[in-house]
Amino acid sequence: MFPLKSYNQSMLFKLLFFLSVYISTNMLNDACAEDYGRVDRKKNESGSLEAIALRDSWKLEQIDSARDVGYLTDIEKDIILALNMVRTEPGRYAELYIKPIINSFNGKSRRINGRNLITEEGSLPAEELYEYLIHHSPVLAFVVAQELCNSADELAHDQSMTGETGHISSHGKGFSLRIKSYGRWKNGVSEMIGYGGKTAFDIVNNMLIDDGVSDRGHRFIIMDPLFHVVGASVRPHKVYGLTTVIDYAGSFAKNFGARN
Repeated sequence: MFPLKSYNQSMLFKLLFFLSVYISTNMLNDACAEDYGRVDRKKNESGSLEAIALRDSWKLEQIDSARDVGYLTDIEKDIILALNMVRTEPGRYAELYIKPIINSFNGKSRRINGRNLITEEGSLPAEELYEYLIHHSPVLAFVVAQELCNSADELAHDQSMTGETGHISSHGKGFSLRIKSYGRWKNGVSEMIGYGGKTAFDIVNNMLIDDGVSDRGHRFIIMDPLFHVVGASVRPHKVYGLTTVIDYAGSFAKNFGARN
């Protein structure tokens, strides 16, 4: 009995040791993947907007244009899905998702993700957005362009490293020059940057609401019928948690020799 007991204890210690090494290794790998930012994740870390869209009977085969794109993360795919939801059925989007936001305000405080967020203007921008979307005609869904994703990621990665904000990178490149290095566009080009948020829904809705932005420019860009292609990137940010860059164009053709 004694040798058998010793053998079992020895095997138990070995098993516990190998388990601890395995868990530590996987935790390290996950941490490295998070540090890099643009990695495919098995779980939808953006809050599963795809599941919300299915629940609410959105036609995903028509609007979830980024779901099978391998170079995008789940939250980036969900951002493009949210953009296409509001473009293709703006009135329905307003009723389902903007009206509850309006009702979540208490003065300038908004209840979101279990905490109170103090805004600059209170519910006014959300109320304006609701009226804007209710009366807006549907717009075609975006198609993903890898070159625009690369352009967006160049700035998002730069700001992830530096903690800076704005459209000018640490190398002094504005969005027009940066996008031009990846290809040629027609019918206009634009860029939006958002900071903070926890889910794709948060990020897109914050851009649509544009609290504290006098011209409400983001919602007009999102709903512009001249734009047909889009690219997005989300990276960690040292100050705001996340930085999100979205590039838009009427059409886009890759430059010969541009990097993939």
